[in-house]
Amino acid sequence: MSQRQKRIRTGRLALHPLEPGHADAVADLFAAPEMSAHFGVDLSDRSLAEAMVGNRLAYAGPPELGHWVLLLGGRVVGLAHLRPSHELPGGLAEIGWYLDPRRWGAGLATEGARALLRHGLDELRLDSVWALVHVDNTPSLRVAERLGFLDVGEGRHYGGPHRVHVALPGRA
Repeated sequence: MSQRQKRIRTGRLALHPLEPGHADAVADLFAAPEMSAHFGVDLSDRSLAEAMVGNRLAYAGPPELGHWVLLLGGRVVGLAHLRPSHELPGGLAEIGWYLDPRRWGAGLATEGARALLRHGLDELRLDSVWALVHVDNTPSLRVAERLGFLDVGEGRHYGGPHRVHVALPGRA
């Protein structure tokens, strides 16, 4: 019997499964042009951000995986996912994180991503967790490094050049 997506707590954050009630707050996050800098589409266009959120809400993969909002003091400050990759073969688990630019530099992306990574490797016992980070996204490359991901190469993903990282049980 598979488990459902769980709520996760860290020192400062609560990670809750993405729900329809979060849609406006998540779309608001992507209004900042910095949030689309490494996407192939400008999510500061509200209709495109709403479509992105709708696609994430329609997730139909394994129920213990999916999309989470990052809450700080009850407010949505980010979005993260741990789900089968759309870019890598074989349904490999892929993690991603997005944080409100006004919160950059405070360690929140690392804190939220670490909690989701630990959930995947330790609790769900995934064989690996992969991260695809745009080559120009220096802050996210640093998050991947701090989390112990191994940089295993470069590829073209999500319409642009990305560093390919993997985290393995006992290594990250």
